[in-house]
Amino acid sequence: MKLFPPQEKLSIYEQGFDGADLLGRREAGQRLSELLEKVEDPVVVAVDGPWGSGKSHFLKRWVGAHRLENGGTATTIYFDAFANDFLDDPLIALTGAIGERLPAGKDQDHWKTAKTVAYKLARPLLRLGAAAATAGATEIAGPVLDAVIEAGGKEAEKAAEDFWRREDGRKAAMLKFQECLAQLTEAGAPLIVVIDELDRCRPDYALSVLEVIKHFFAVPRVHFVMGVNLDALEHIVRARYGIGVNAHDYLKRFISLSMQLPDWVGGANSVRAQIRYFESAASAMGVDQKLAGEVARHLKLAAGPAAISLRDVEKILTRLVLLPKAKEISGFYHGWQTVIISHVLFQAVRPELFQAALRGSLSLADIDSFYGITNAMIDSSAKGSGEYDHVAFIIRGVWQFALTGGNEPAQDKDNFSRSFDSFGLRSGASILPQVQRDYFGLFQVND
Repeated sequence: MKLFPPQEKLSIYEQGFDGADLLGRREAGQRLSELLEKVEDPVVVAVDGPWGSGKSHFLKRWVGAHRLENGGTATTIYFDAFANDFLDDPLIALTGAIGERLPAGKDQDHWKTAKTVAYKLARPLLRLGAAAATAGATEIAGPVLDAVIEAGGKEAEKAAEDFWRREDGRKAAMLKFQECLAQLTEAGAPLIVVIDELDRCRPDYALSVLEVIKHFFAVPRVHFVMGVNLDALEHIVRARYGIGVNAHDYLKRFISLSMQLPDWVGGANSVRAQIRYFESAASAMGVDQKLAGEVARHLKLAAGPAAISLRDVEKILTRLVLLPKAKEISGFYHGWQTVIISHVLFQAVRPELFQAALRGSLSLADIDSFYGITNAMIDSSAKGSGEYDHVAFIIRGVWQFALTGGNEPAQDKDNFSRSFDSFGLRSGASILPQVQRDYFGLFQVND
C-alpha cells in the first residue's frame, strides 16, 4: 500500500508521450509542435489551466516529444521559473538555460557573447552575488555562477552600473543580444523555451519574465510556451500595479495565444481526465477495487461542479488510504459508504464543507451544489427522460436522511432508512457523528 500516488521519474528531453499518455494529451502536443515549427513570427503561447490540471506534466513530456515523436527541428529548453526566482532579473537565468542546451561549436561561441551582454543588461544586481554564494551545487547555480565568472565578479558589477547610466549603451547591448539570438535560428530551426510555474513566482519576478521575453527575445522563430494559470497571473498584475489596472489587456501585450489542455479522454465513450487518473492511481496505490469503484461514481458526478483537479484527486487518494479498515467499507450498507466517501471528497476538495459537516451546519443545498444535483436529476418518475441520474438520486436521498434525522419527507424514505441497516431503525441523527468519530477523528493530512 502507498500513502501517496506514485510520481513517475521523467527524463526531460529524453521522453515524450509514447506509452505514457494516460490523459490523452499527445494530440494537443502534436498540434502545438506543428504550429511552432511553421510560424516565423515570435510567438508566446500560454498553456492555461488551474493549479493541479496537469500543465507541468504535459510540458515536461512535450519538450521531449517535440523532437522524438512530432518531427520537430527546434531546440527546446525547459525552464522552471519558480526554481529561479531568487534572482531579481530573469535574463541571466534564461540565457544560462539556453546555453546549457546548445551543442558545442559555433552556436556556443555565439552564445558566449550573448551571456556576457546579458550580465551587463541585468539590473538590479544587488542579489546576484548572494544568490551565487548560496546556490551551492544545485542545477540552478550553473547559469548564475557561469555569468558571474565570465563577467569578472565585482568589477563587472561596477561596469554594469556605469553601463546602465548610458541609454545608448543599453540599446546597443539589446541589439547585440538579439543579434546573437538570431544567429541561433538563421538556419531555419526554431528555438522554443518552455517556462513552467510562472504563476507561483513572486509578482515582481513573474512580470519581469514577461518583460524580458517581450524586449529581448522578440526575434523571428524564437518562441515561448508558458504553463500558467492566467487568472492567477492577472491577480499578480493587479498586486503589482493596483486593483484598477485592466490585467487582461495588460497580459495581451505579452501573450500571443492561449490553449487549454483537454479535460476529457477518449472518443465517443470519453471520460474526464480526473476519473482516468483516479482509476489508474488507485490501482497503483492498492486501494480496494470495490471502494475505488464507488468513489469513481461520486467523482463522475462532482468533478465538474466542484472543479476537482488532478491534484485534488491525489488528496482524495491519500485520504482513502488513511481510512480505518478501508477494505471493509465496500461491504458496508450503501448509506454508510455514501456518507464516508462524501466526507473524503469534502475534506480534500472543499474543507469548509467538511467543517460544516462536523459542526452540524451542512445543508442539502451544499450537497446539491457540490455534486451539481438538479431537481430533474433526482425525479424518479422521469427515469427515461435522459436527465435523471440514479447516482445523484441515491446520494441526495442518503444525505437527506442523514441531515434531517429522517424527520422530513423524502422520496423512498423507507428505502433510504434501510441503506443504513436492514430494518430501517437507524436514527438519522446518529449517522454523521458516528462516521466522523470512527473515520475522521485521528489523522489530518497536511497538503
